[in-house]
Amino acid sequence: MPLTPSPRTIKTAVLTVLAGIWLVPVLMMLAVALMPPGQRAAGFGGLAIKGVSLASFGTAFDRAPILLHFVNSLIITVTSVVLVVVISSLAAYAFARTRFRGGESLFYGLLATLMLPIPALIVPIFQLNKTFGLLDTYWGLILPYTALGVPFAVIIYRSFFSAIPQELEEAAKIDGCSTFGIWLRIIMPLSWPATSVVVIFQFMTSFNEFILALVTMDSNSLKPLTLVPLIYAGPFMAQPGPMFATLTLITIPVVVVYLLMQRFMIGGLTAGAVKG
Repeated sequence: MPLTPSPRTIKTAVLTVLAGIWLVPVLMMLAVALMPPGQRAAGFGGLAIKGVSLASFGTAFDRAPILLHFVNSLIITVTSVVLVVVISSLAAYAFARTRFRGGESLFYGLLATLMLPIPALIVPIFQLNKTFGLLDTYWGLILPYTALGVPFAVIIYRSFFSAIPQELEEAAKIDGCSTFGIWLRIIMPLSWPATSVVVIFQFMTSFNEFILALVTMDSNSLKPLTLVPLIYAGPFMAQPGPMFATLTLITIPVVVVYLLMQRFMIGGLTAGAVKG
């Protein structure tokens, strides 16, 4: 009697194949970035190379101020992450604990904004930035990134806050703690799984964003890391090694943050889903 693979085995096999397909372009990028100067890929779509060299990374750092653009990305991303955590957690706490007229409609209206793609908002955001003098400034990206990240964060926080026993808050009120104090000293420390999810998603979204940064930033000294390949496409066009080395450098921070916080992200999503 032939053995029938279990559903778990089939699922693992399918996910392994999909992961392999996803890794192919990443491996091709690394292969081209690590090729010695002047060498061409031997085959397998650029995966087969003869020797490994870091010369392309040195060329990328010599021709482009990578660290400057990296700092720009960190300023924009970290500020938007902090604002999203503070604003969305306060809003979610109000939605989870306060009953007011129109509250549910307001919440579902907030959720509806998740269906709006960033390209559809480029023109309105550009006009707002122009009106308020935010073009070619960090805030021209920080504020839109924050606004776009708040709806998703509110969903995560509200689901988690609703599962926290209200007896903890009632005991704190008896001890004279204010509503803001309860949020700061009790709710937020208990909500680190939800906060980790919000931080990861907001970091990845803000750090990787390209279109809005392209139309907002004009000065090269203020542009984030994702625009480096476009800024310096001319010098790198004849040399694919430095270009792919730059793309690799752009990818590393997001991968590192995800790997460091992956365990917390999965736990936060599961906690929010079960407790909500």
